[in-house]
Amino acid sequence: MPLSRRRLLAAGLGLTVLPLAARAGSGAETVLLSAGWTGSEDWRAGTTGRASIALPERGHVLLPDPLRPGEAIVVARRPGYFLARIDWRAGKLLKLFRLEDERNLVGHAIFSQDGRRLISAETDERSGEGRLAIRDAVSFKRLEDRPSHGVGPHELLWLDRHTLAVANGGILTLPETGRYKRNLDRMEPSLALIDARDGGLLASHRLADQRLSIRHLALAGDGALGIALQNQGNAAASLLAILRDGEFRLADCPAELAGAMRGYAASLAALGQRFLMPCPHGDLLTEWDSQGRPLAQRSLPKAVGAAALAGDWWCSGEGGGLWRLAPDGLALRESRQVAGISWDNHLSVAHLPA
Repeated sequence: MPLSRRRLLAAGLGLTVLPLAARAGSGAETVLLSAGWTGSEDWRAGTTGRASIALPERGHVLLPDPLRPGEAIVVARRPGYFLARIDWRAGKLLKLFRLEDERNLVGHAIFSQDGRRLISAETDERSGEGRLAIRDAVSFKRLEDRPSHGVGPHELLWLDRHTLAVANGGILTLPETGRYKRNLDRMEPSLALIDARDGGLLASHRLADQRLSIRHLALAGDGALGIALQNQGNAAASLLAILRDGEFRLADCPAELAGAMRGYAASLAALGQRFLMPCPHGDLLTEWDSQGRPLAQRSLPKAVGAAALAGDWWCSGEGGGLWRLAPDGLALRESRQVAGISWDNHLSVAHLPA
């Protein structure tokens, strides 16, 4: 669906009350989790209703623990140096772990299939190489170390029981220069498919434009993998790529939409055969089908986090906004402005058993 100024401005943001928890048909409780901040260097994490847990530095993504309902892992933002375990029900920090020397976290991790291990995406500060550290999920002790088969790994996603997709952003940062991007003239972003049994590389996919950094991943119901991008070049381009049946390509994107996204996709979520991708630099939320065709766009201020919950889309904003939207068109169902909080780039869905 082509982008128009009328559709960009059609964002009637009513201030209805946003539920902080929902009950699924089974009676299980579901909540949204996020990191954020309430002031200069006042970093927080928890539910979107009560992000009350103080963090030592900025967090990026929260991972609900599949074996310990009510608990989650917080991964430090790139380049970061801590992992934390929180009890989001009680609002407590349970464990804080400082990373080993000469390593930094890049904001993302994933639980192993059995939930007993945590696989964290990291950078080796000596070589700049991307690594996947396999850690005990309770102690965070590093048990094994494997390559990410690229530079600047970011989000990780299971495609099946043995295949791990890794978004290698291709951007090198080192501690002495913080978030400064050291290699924009020689970026090599890649989507690596890794055999989790031995760490071997099954496939490596690349785009023709090497200035499109591969960052975030979501899997549609029909098996299509969506990949959200961040553009480090000068020309406007699509910020969504699709891997389907072994073919890796950019999604279809009209020039007007490519320009409106302003080169930065903050996260990605999937619901059925659709993807939701916020673009905060353009104050824009975009919806796509799993073939890579744009379906709808909506203007939302500083939209960053994306999630699917109970058949609807959810989006968070860096300015404190929380929105529930209908799939296939992004009609606004509910909206709330949470005073005093700025949400970080990701929303996570956590479940409590009935």
